[in-house]
Amino acid sequence: AKVAQQALDAAGITPEDLDVFIPHQANMRIIDSMVKTLKLPEHVQVARDIATTGNTSAASIPLAMERMLATGQAKSGDTALLIGFGAGLVFAATVVTLP
Repeated sequence: AKVAQQALDAAGITPEDLDVFIPHQANMRIIDSMVKTLKLPEHVQVARDIATTGNTSAASIPLAMERMLATGQAKSGDTALLIGFGAGLVFAATVVTLP
């Protein structure tokens, strides 16, 4: 969660300013833990595509983003926190405005 807080700080926002949270879809346990640790407000839409698509590796964030936009769970202009992570406990996070 440290990398997430750093991304929020760099963007000058707090979790309350987010509309969408799109983490890497490794497993539900990790996603739920991040939501809890970040204390995301209930209005923040969280990608949980792992339940239906499984771990799609490096494509999980863009696939989840596209699904959320296509289904109306997210919309153009929303503020989103994206978090990727991989082997060796490597993490990266950024805040974006959805296209």
